[in-house]
Amino acid sequence: MACKPRCSHFVGPIVAEAIFLNREELPVFPVYYDPVHDFGFLRFNPSKLQFMQVGEVLLAPEAAALGLEIRVVGNDSGEKVSILAGTLARLDRDAPHYGRKNYNDFNTFYLQAASGTKGGSSGSPVIDSQGRAVGLNAGGKNKAASAYYLPLERVVRALHLLQQHWPLGGCISSSWSAAAVSRGDLQTTFMFKGFDEVRRLGLRKDTEGVVRAANARSHGAPGATGEGVHAVGMLVVEATVPGSPADSVLEPGDVLVRMNGQVMSHFLALEEMLDDAVGQSVDIELERGGQPVTLTIPVTDLHSVTPSSMLELAGGSLHALSYQQARTNRAQLGQVYVAEPGYVLGRAAVPKFAIITAVDGVATPDMQTAAKGLTMLQHGARVPLEYYTFNERHRRHTAILQVDRQWYGGPVHWVRDDAAGAWHPSMELPVLLSPGWDSVIAPAAAASRAGKAANQADKVQADGSVCNGVVAEDMVMQVSVPDSQQAMADAGQQQKNGMHPIVAASRRKLSKGTTGAAAAGTANGSSAVPDRQGKAQTGVKRTTRSSTTFAADAAVYGSAKKAEAAVSNSTIIQAAATAAAANLKCSSSEAMTKAVEEAMRASLVLVDVDIPLVALSDGVHARSFQGCGLVVYHGEHMGLVLVDRNTVAIGTCDINLSFGAHPAELPGAVRFLHPLHNFALVSYTPAALPAEARAKVRAAQLLVSPTLARGDRCRLVGLSKSLRIMQRTSNVTSATVALTIPSAEVPRFRAVHEEVVKLDHDFGSTFSGVLTNEEGQVRALWGSYAEQVEHEEREWCAGLPAHVFVPWVERLIAQDTGADSITAPTLPVRVLDAELEAVLLSKAAQLGLPAEWVSLLDDWDPERRQVLRVRSTTANSHAAQALKSGDMLLAVNSQPVTSFADVESVIAAVSVATSVVNVSAEQQPAKRRKGSRNCKAQQPQQQQQPEQQRDQEDQPSVQLTLFRSGAVFDCSVRLGQEDSLGTDRLVHWCGAQLQSPHRAVRELGFQPEGRAGVFVSRWHHGSPAHRYGMFALHWILDVNGKATPDLDTFLEVVKQLQDGDFVRVKVCHLETTQEKVLSLKLDTKYWPTWE
Repeated sequence: MACKPRCSHFVGPIVAEAIFLNREELPVFPVYYDPVHDFGFLRFNPSKLQFMQVGEVLLAPEAAALGLEIRVVGNDSGEKVSILAGTLARLDRDAPHYGRKNYNDFNTFYLQAASGTKGGSSGSPVIDSQGRAVGLNAGGKNKAASAYYLPLERVVRALHLLQQHWPLGGCISSSWSAAAVSRGDLQTTFMFKGFDEVRRLGLRKDTEGVVRAANARSHGAPGATGEGVHAVGMLVVEATVPGSPADSVLEPGDVLVRMNGQVMSHFLALEEMLDDAVGQSVDIELERGGQPVTLTIPVTDLHSVTPSSMLELAGGSLHALSYQQARTNRAQLGQVYVAEPGYVLGRAAVPKFAIITAVDGVATPDMQTAAKGLTMLQHGARVPLEYYTFNERHRRHTAILQVDRQWYGGPVHWVRDDAAGAWHPSMELPVLLSPGWDSVIAPAAAASRAGKAANQADKVQADGSVCNGVVAEDMVMQVSVPDSQQAMADAGQQQKNGMHPIVAASRRKLSKGTTGAAAAGTANGSSAVPDRQGKAQTGVKRTTRSSTTFAADAAVYGSAKKAEAAVSNSTIIQAAATAAAANLKCSSSEAMTKAVEEAMRASLVLVDVDIPLVALSDGVHARSFQGCGLVVYHGEHMGLVLVDRNTVAIGTCDINLSFGAHPAELPGAVRFLHPLHNFALVSYTPAALPAEARAKVRAAQLLVSPTLARGDRCRLVGLSKSLRIMQRTSNVTSATVALTIPSAEVPRFRAVHEEVVKLDHDFGSTFSGVLTNEEGQVRALWGSYAEQVEHEEREWCAGLPAHVFVPWVERLIAQDTGADSITAPTLPVRVLDAELEAVLLSKAAQLGLPAEWVSLLDDWDPERRQVLRVRSTTANSHAAQALKSGDMLLAVNSQPVTSFADVESVIAAVSVATSVVNVSAEQQPAKRRKGSRNCKAQQPQQQQQPEQQRDQEDQPSVQLTLFRSGAVFDCSVRLGQEDSLGTDRLVHWCGAQLQSPHRAVRELGFQPEGRAGVFVSRWHHGSPAHRYGMFALHWILDVNGKATPDLDTFLEVVKQLQDGDFVRVKVCHLETTQEKVLSLKLDTKYWPTWE
């Protein structure tokens, strides 16, 4: 049996091993947690030790004395063995305070010495010269040498009771419970104060004389029984737990004199009497302001107010508010306490340590009610949730809970098993805090439950005891509230009879205010409000709208006279012409500005992205993102939203779309992630929108040509976090800025091969949106980018021209062929597996580029005057074999190239041609295809190639003209192919998140040859991966000597392993490329294998 402090021996689920001095390791299991004091017991089997004889340390609390020389034996500051010296200076120090949100001991004295112990020595025995333990090292001050030790009297008592229930050499009973060690309390915190201070509280002189004359208790020698020891102070009530038997009975400042006729001036005597009186009542004599008071108070079983179960909810945990937290925060026991928010509660912004008071309009005064309500919610449901925090306990907060059953499954109820020293999942709902716990709560709580049963949960009592069906013991107010049930009934009747009177009156006012504008639009022969119904809106326009139509839109905000002037002075401008916005003649720029706002409001969307902790794939650097998106297609079965990849970084996420056109929200799904460029496409189901919202939402018009150029005037438009339109007019300072974003410490997506637009003025580094002309046609996506600069994240925005993303928008729109459009196949993206960078022609000439090529490229593109150079290649690709860093790319398929767009246009043409050939091959007669397959099947086995290699060789190739080492030559390079949804499979094993190496990893240019298909992208705290050092950025090469080239093989290898098995894992680190072998111990109970 080993005694440990609670800081290393938590009440919640733990898995622990003890490492003995000879480096043998044994599992240990918790067998007892003290509900109040800082100690517990772990059990182990000594017979399992093979090379060491275990000894015992004698516990001698009576040996503690002032001036006693002691030694603290432990692993201070992480040292294997350390022995620190000290001298006991105090036996009656107040219990140390570690902070309001942390565990704090109370109702006890501590020993103090100047031993200077620090982290790592918690639980170390405090030894005297005879080798006896006189205390348990618990804490200390970082800025001083003072250390605090827990006295051992209550430790010895608990050990003796454990030994009685569990004889030496015997087996622990399956019915064992920590409650066998009786622990009683009044749910009251006492403080020891000297007689000088107690007199100021009104203590009478004769009472002080009685207490001074009585024998007192003390820690250690001399006079452990009280002989020769006299009190120097008394116990004073500091606080009571709201709703407890002592609440409103004991008051702060009450001086405790006697309990059951015995003088009480020390915590030892108080605890002994309460521990022996569990389930009974005690008679208390105290003085309150100099007046004697006699009371009888029932003693609470501390185990009954200590949670022994919890509810796991989407990676978070809820349990009944414990005695420790109730005492610290002055709150009633048994409320629904958020120990860890997890994914669902965290997504609703419910903070840690909050108290949930209602779910979906139903009050949740206890865990049983809360668990029932949360379990009944269906996946995808959105329900209101009410809570409060201790920092703002007088204010109730409301959040929208979005129920998730995809990433974590349903709620799981865990129950503590003291006999096994573990926690077990249970399908049964949590019970109340403990059987009979409601027998010790205050009448106010009972009245609250009775009021709830009578459907009066929303009625606030005049004495402030109930608020919204939850005990509000900390609120005292006088409120007069009308009968809410009657008010709701009246409102329901009004809705049945028709529109609410306020809504009807407001609608009439709005209709009167818009009549004039509508008439003005009609007078010009056009509708004041554009048609938003009918056929699906693609949003892809390669010609601009006529200024006649746009001026009619502007008439909504201006007079008919202004609209007529705009019409008479305007002409239709075709797509080949320059941007119409800069040359449009309009008599009212303000009217045009508002018209742009109205047009863009119908197309802009606020995109909120949340990523579960178990799905943080591909090196993504945060769990939530927010940005502005653009509706580019709004069809009957499918809608598409364009957004940057700094907002939608990976496919394993949850997306919420808030539309600017109408107050409506919808979930979205990732449909396309470009592997190179900073844009993504998110789909939604228009039919899920309200009818009014469907009519208001419109697809934006995308203007592909002409492209933006330096000096062009445009509008930067976007949505703020409050869904308000923000816009400003800016000038393009450069439209050909070549990006070079360095790789992050943890590889993740970064935009490559991009030339972006820069403006002279914007809205800051984090405001995303779109760039439009004066007619509201979108010319570029103003997207957010992120990079690491000196280990810090920095964000900035730039414009991505429309010609980059429009082809992919059109291909996705083509898939909208019916109700199954949302589940259409993904679009593969063919890429050159090399990263290119721009080099000035003047620099290239100095590097030896022939003059004829310098002259040609200069004349070919006088704007850029640059050449492309290979910066790096993707690992294990054909490009890595054919290309070298520093190669200058002069032409692709005999076409000179000077920009990234030139290269990608050739690749796109090759991809289209290859797709046509593949389609033609698939349409050939079945007989011919069958003969082809038979021919392959007859090949010798040794000549058959791996499927992955055959797929690579089937990819189309391009002819590159390169300059290397003074020579110009041609080289054929096969194109690579990337999936447009990123990583689509994750495996969790031993708390490590495994996946195939994503492109950002392969872009670094290194990958172990032939066996690198299992990559550790993340690990979880407290897991075996964390404990044994299997961190992120490692490839798993083999397990127990068996190669694991891919995830399927890996799962086949590990499925034979059992809980508690040790396993050898060979890994290779990404940065150092060093291989090493780790050993892990499996824990399939708390860290199972799943995907």
